[in-house]
This record gives sequence, C-alpha cells and structure tokens, in this order.
Amino acid sequence: MNRTIRARIHETAVKRVTRIYAATLADIFAETLQNSRRAGATCVHIAVAGLPGRAAELRGPQFTVTVADDGAGIADPAVLLSFGENGWDDATVRREDAAGFGFASLARRNCTVSSRPRSPDGQVLPGWRVKLEPAHFLGEAEAQVHADDTAPYPWGTSISFEAAESVEAIRTAAENAARHYPLPVVFEDRIEAHTAGPEELPRRAFLDGAVHAEPWRGLVFGVFKGRRCGYNDPDLNFFGHTLPVRLPAVETVNGPTWSVLADCLPPGSVSACPGHRSGGPGGLRSGVDDCPDLELVLPARKEAVENVFLEEMREAARLAIYRAMAADPDPRPAFEDRARAREAGIEIPPPPAVLRPWQPCVADCSDWREPGKLAEVGPGSPGDALVVVCDPEPPEAQALRRAAERAGIAARLFEPDWRLAGYPWYDALDRVTDLSVRVAAGDEWMALDAYPLPEASGLPAAPLPARPAAIRIGLAVRPASGPPRILDVPADVVFAGEDRSWIDELMPLVTEDSALQPHELAALIRAAYFSPSDEGDSDSWETQRERFEEAALHLATRLLLSDDEACKTSIAEAVRRELVWLAPRDRTVDIRIRRPDVTVILDA
Repeated sequence: MNRTIRARIHETAVKRVTRIYAATLADIFAETLQNSRRAGATCVHIAVAGLPGRAAELRGPQFTVTVADDGAGIADPAVLLSFGENGWDDATVRREDAAGFGFASLARRNCTVSSRPRSPDGQVLPGWRVKLEPAHFLGEAEAQVHADDTAPYPWGTSISFEAAESVEAIRTAAENAARHYPLPVVFEDRIEAHTAGPEELPRRAFLDGAVHAEPWRGLVFGVFKGRRCGYNDPDLNFFGHTLPVRLPAVETVNGPTWSVLADCLPPGSVSACPGHRSGGPGGLRSGVDDCPDLELVLPARKEAVENVFLEEMREAARLAIYRAMAADPDPRPAFEDRARAREAGIEIPPPPAVLRPWQPCVADCSDWREPGKLAEVGPGSPGDALVVVCDPEPPEAQALRRAAERAGIAARLFEPDWRLAGYPWYDALDRVTDLSVRVAAGDEWMALDAYPLPEASGLPAAPLPARPAAIRIGLAVRPASGPPRILDVPADVVFAGEDRSWIDELMPLVTEDSALQPHELAALIRAAYFSPSDEGDSDSWETQRERFEEAALHLATRLLLSDDEACKTSIAEAVRRELVWLAPRDRTVDIRIRRPDVTVILDA
C-alpha cells in the first residue's frame, strides 16, 4: 500500500495548552520581557497593585501585576491565542527561533491585554483590550476584543495578570528577570501600605568580571578565573534569559579553576568585561546580530538542544579558556589541557615542579585538614622525592607517617597528582606502589598477619598482644627507570587485625624499646580508627569522640604501662569530666571507692 502522511497538530492539543508552562512568575516575566524586547521597546514597566474586591484574609490571588512597554504593539489580537503563530518579522524569527508559544505562560492567570500598534507613518492608531481566562486559552470560549482609549500611548502593550504570591516574591522574580536583561526595567509597588515610587531594577552585564572576552558565531565568550560555579548553573545569557548549557571548566594544578560564560547580545550592545583582552577597556561591542544555530528547547527555552552546534560551542569555549590561560602569568595547566591547547596552536606555560607533602588519611571522613604547603621536587630538591600512589588504610597510613618521621624520610613523601602525568619531571619521580609490614618476635621475623595475637573478647581487661622486638615497614618503590626496590623503614608501632575494628577489638603492636607515650598512642588510635556513627539515635559527634578517646587512652596505658596505671588514668579522666566542677576550689577532696561503696572526704 502506497500512501503519504504529513505532520499536523491535532485539535485536542489545544486542551492541554494551559500545561505548556508551569505559570510561575519566572516563566511569565521571562516571556513578557522577551516579547517587549522583540517589539523594539526602550523600557519595561512592572507594577503591582491590589486586586479590587479581594480581602487580604481570603485565599487566592490578592494582587494584579502589570507589565507594560513602549514597543511596537500588537496589530492583530487573534495572534495571542494562535499558538505557534507570531507577529514578529522574518529576521527576528530567524535570529531567535521565535515560536509563538510564550503567551501560554499566562494561561492560568486570568490576564488582560491592552495594546496600541505603532503605525509605519507615525500616526496614533486605535487601541484595543481583551480579557482572557483559562477557557479562552483552551478554545472553550470566544474572547471579546474591545476598543480601549487607555491603551499605551502612543503605542505599546500592557499585560495584567492575577498573582497570589507576596509582593516580595513578585519583586524578587522581577529582579531575577531584569538582572541580565538588555533594557531598563522599572518596578513600582502601588499597594497602599507602601510608599516607594517607581524604581529601576538593578542590572549587571552577564560577563561582568571576566578577564578575557572574545566573539564566536553570534555569541561572546567571557572567561573567568577562580569563579565558583555548579554543574547546572546558568552559563548562557539569551537576551536576558539565562540557562545552563554546561560549558566546560578547566581545573588547574594547585590553582584556581577557569570557567566560561556565553552571552547572546542584541545588535550593537555592550558586554562589560573590565580588563578583558579582546575589545579594549570598557567593554566588547559585540557586533552580534545573529545566532541562528543556537537552538533552545521550546516553548520555555530552559535548556539547549544537544546538537552539533552545541558541541562546537563547548569546544570553542574551552579554547577561549586556553587563550586566557596563555596570557596569565601563572596558569598552572594540567598536562592534558596544555597538550590540547598546543594542538590548537595555543602555548600555555607549564606549571612549576611542586607537589603537596603526603598526609596520612584518617578514619573520620568528616575530619577535614588543611592541605600541606607546596614543596619543590625534582632536580635540586632535598633528597629523593617519593610519590605515594598506593592508598593505605588509616591504620597503615598512621603507622607509616610515624615511622617516616622517626626515620627522617617524611619530607620525601608526596601526594600524587594525576593532572601532572605526562610532564617529564613528574614522570621521572619514584613511586611508592605498596607497603608491607614485618614483625620480629625474638629473633624470628614474620608478616604482620602471622604475628600471634590473643583472641579479642571485647572485655576491658582482655589480654593484650606481646610487644615485638622490632617492626619494619617495607615500601615497594617503582622508579622511572631500573628495577623495583624495597625501602625498609624501621617502625615502633603498627596495628594488627581488621582495619575497621571496634575500639575494644584493637591490637596495637608497640616495640619493646619504643618511647611512645600513652597519650601519643591514643592519638594514633583515634586517627586510625575513630569513625562516628551518624544514625539517628547515636550520641553527638563530640560525645562519641570523648568516649572513644577515653577508651583509647585506657588501652594505650594498659599496653605501655600496666593495668593499674590504666585503671587510675581512666578513673581520673572520668572524675575530671563528670565531677571536678563539684569540688570546692579551696579544699581537697578525697574519693575512696570499694565497690559498691563510695566515700568522699573533704579536708578541713
């Protein structure tokens, strides 16, 4: 069977027109302001007044919001309800993909439109007014158009709609719509309780603060250094309507992140970019009058169509960042970005040969610590740098850090940085790829997991492991050239057993000749094992940490001193925490306990 078909819009689609937009203030202001700009307006006026006949205590709309402009007006009122049709000239439709659906954002708001079209010869034409309710948008009723002598003079359009939002919410939505809008927007609060007169809303150039700007195919890119931005933050300004198109950001090596914004400007407008390098001081006059390849998802234009142009736009934005970095005195590019820039003929200076000192991880993931200060590595640096590319668990990492400090090699250990891979100085550094532990029981050396340990019972007086004669941590070193080797580091403490053990199951191994003190060992235990519970019925972080530290100090004192010393230390800590505030400042308190009795004696 041979037949043909053709696209069409079914009449039932009109029944769903009120759901094209969410009818939010943001939608309405975005659409009405864009229509005013297309109509050639020089200014837009937004006013809020009380809705006649509505008491403040009643629910529902309380205010009337009016958006008026001095644009060309609307010649044919029928275009308001002819969805997909618009009254714009061919150049505007081609430049902006004007679809004729934006007025549907008012479908739920009971709006009134008053307009007076501009005559080609300058004569003042009659004005008209039409009131529209949801039934009119749905095609369920005909809307009556009336003559209106009060229509904007000598030409322009005024749109009023009902709002249940607060005056503050209306003003905030208007400010957001006006922030990067190319025309001045005046806001007026006409509510009787307020006295503020008309006020021009603040505006700011979308590319304000950029350090570099350049035009590209109907857009202007502005490059920013160190600007914070999220994945879905708006990075494209479409004539005042901002939306995210996910332009790239370039992360540097131990430096600020570079990002880029794109501005779609009206012909002859100025994008303020103080200090940029493309258009001279005071702003880049775009000369932009066309960006037909940019396609936004209709009707709301809240996202861009994923097409070839958008891919090319992102790549061009990345190159704009590279050009800005090339002119910066300290760009610190990752190797991949520098190589990518060189392929495009952009030369960015390489970063200096510096790395961050290696820091051992801790069990408490919320325990944030300031990164170490950058230090020079490579030729001329003290000692041979070792990049710790393995990822030891907190107990292993804490033991290694103490051993490295005692052996004098801590300053040689550095954090890896994948962004530097490819630079010759970084690739030439030796890597620590793994670590192992050997423990000596008498004259016999054995792997850590073979060392004899008592069974963990969880009791406060549970047996402790015997203190070994010696401990060695072996670092597996992979040099840039030559065979792998083992760097043997003497240690005086390691942790046996599971990495995620409970405090009453820990098995610290401390050598017989170690000078480690109980408080030092307790601090190592806390860093290696303390991880607070975040369940709803758990104690606070502070309470959990205090209890862990007390248990860790008790364990450390038992191991390094004696059970009696551990008992005395724990009791003293409990008294200091819970009871010391009860004792008189000028008297001595003796507390004697023989369970179950407690005797308290105050001196005279």
